[in-house]
Amino acid sequence: MATTVRMTVEWRVPPGQARPITLALHSLSSDLRGAPGCLGCAVVTDLTGPGAIRYTEDWASEDDLRARVGSAAFLRLATLLEATAHAPRIQFALASGTRGLEFVEEVRRGSRP
Repeated sequence: MATTVRMTVEWRVPPGQARPITLALHSLSSDLRGAPGCLGCAVVTDLTGPGAIRYTEDWASEDDLRARVGSAAFLRLATLLEATAHAPRIQFALASGTRGLEFVEEVRRGSRP
């Protein structure tokens, strides 16, 4: 049985970077709509103050999320995250529990727990 999974990225960016990053995230999310297994994407800004951004992707299954993280298109998101002054907090809510950045490394290496 498939279990919905979620990727959440939260970070604080300098005020001058918030708008361009938000626009880039909206572009990424619109590219994902209609992708196999993608249930939705959202970009929320100013959650806890200026420059706070949360980006989420909901997927039908862990396999769908793994396919996303392993794709070339995911590198666009990774490049965007690396371009900010403050490291983001990335979290993957899976059926087996919550994972962090090590999940990306595991998927990109092609291994499973």
